[in-house]
Amino acid sequence: MYPISFTKYLEKMIKFKKYIPSSLKAILWQYFLYRKHSRNNSIGKHVVISKDFICGHNCKISDGAVIGKEVVLGNSVEIGKRALISKAQIGNQSFIESNVIFTGYGKGHIKIGNESYIGLYNVLDWSSDLIIGNYVHIAGPSTGIWTHSSTKMCLNGISLNEKSELFRPTAPVHIEDNVWIGGNCTIYPGVHIGRHSIVSPNSAVTKDVQPYSMVGGVPARVIKIIEM
Repeated sequence: MYPISFTKYLEKMIKFKKYIPSSLKAILWQYFLYRKHSRNNSIGKHVVISKDFICGHNCKISDGAVIGKEVVLGNSVEIGKRALISKAQIGNQSFIESNVIFTGYGKGHIKIGNESYIGLYNVLDWSSDLIIGNYVHIAGPSTGIWTHSSTKMCLNGISLNEKSELFRPTAPVHIEDNVWIGGNCTIYPGVHIGRHSIVSPNSAVTKDVQPYSMVGGVPARVIKIIEM
């Protein structure tokens, strides 16, 4: 591994844009970022890392993952293969499975607590704020948590380039601690899921879920109260 002095020299050298072609500059940046973050972490092959990435210790980022803008990882976080992560803060010892996508358009962010799990092929939307607590398990595949709706755009024939709140409204989603959500679920904008709750697989959650309750169905309704 190269000494710190070399990496600082490389960082300064990259900043001379007029002397280095943009394609080579991008390669050098990725090389520098890989060296920087791999000192205390395991980073796989073909990983793309944003310049503003902040990473704790003992994290694992698997092959083909893309770490986009405004990402902060705690300690011992694991990111699966080909996951696309952006605008997120992920707590200690949480696990983001392979092929998970964080996506959106807007000013929101995703915040995930400690010891939480996001399953295979799930989609998390940061168009508005999405808060996920500690010890939350969101099973895969194909659960989507959405903080925006484009229904009005479709019904009114609005262009995809028009993303104003008038026709593409957003609303935050909050999932409290100790919640289990099954695979193939859809969580709609504005929903608040209380602690110690269960969302059965194949459900569409359109309204708030009270703490200590199991819900399921399309739309989801209360199945029973959970006794601890």
